[in-house]
Order: sequence, then structure tokens, then C-alpha cells
Amino acid sequence: MIPVLAVTVFYDVIMRYAFKAPTFWAYETSWMLYSANFLLGLGYALREGAHVKVDVFLNLFPPRLKLIVEMFFLAALLLFCGVAMWYGSKYAFAAWKLKEGSHLTLWAPPVYPIKTLIPLAFLVLGLQSVAEFVRKLQILKKEKSL
Repeated sequence: MIPVLAVTVFYDVIMRYAFKAPTFWAYETSWMLYSANFLLGLGYALREGAHVKVDVFLNLFPPRLKLIVEMFFLAALLLFCGVAMWYGSKYAFAAWKLKEGSHLTLWAPPVYPIKTLIPLAFLVLGLQSVAEFVRKLQILKKEKSL
């Protein structure tokens, strides 16, 4: 999605400044592509350890306590994902029911597919947080048996 986003923005900039003919669709296309990329990347970022952590404090803890603290925050993240899925589903359902279109330009593309990505993204993030929690639990159990 990022290459398509870059081409879309590049095209709009060229049309706007070189030809004085801005597009009416590029802004909405760009925010939809960026939103989809951001939302769909949440679970992947957790898997890769790319989410922001305050390692300054966490690294001061012994390994066992560090695992327990990380598991606590993963459980809190899972709870947050559940709430976001619940409200995101209601938000997406209402958009589908209305066949909601954007009100930002005259193009008015449908926005309900993008709004559907909200609960789906948090579902994926929640599943990845469960996987990370189980992984850390296994490490914790292995350390306890040593």
C-alpha cells in the first residue's frame, strides 16, 4: 500500500503545483491507504517488537519480573483490543447500514470498508497479544523449572 500511497501523493503534488490542477480524489485516497496500512500493521508491529515501550525502567527489573510486567501490559492491551473491537464494530456496522460516503470532497467515496478495518485490526492485534502472552508464559514456566 505504501508504494501506491507514495505515487498518489506524488501525482497530486505534481498536478497541484506544476499544472495548477489539483485532484479531487488524491487526498481521500491517501488517507484511506495510510489508515489501512497503519491499522493492518498493528499486529505485525507487536510481533516484531516495534511498539513503544519504556525500556529505561523495564531494563532495571530482573528477567522474571520483567516478564511478569510485560505479561500484565499484554493483558491490558488485550482488554483494550476487546473494547476497541466492540466500539469499532458498532461504528463499522453503522457505516455499512448507512452506506456511508465521505463528506470531505465531491468525490464522496464509500468509507465503510475502511471503518471495517478498525475492529479487524484490533482483532489481529488482540490475537497477537494472546500469542505474545503465551510465549512469555512459556518462558516464565521454563525459568521456574530451572
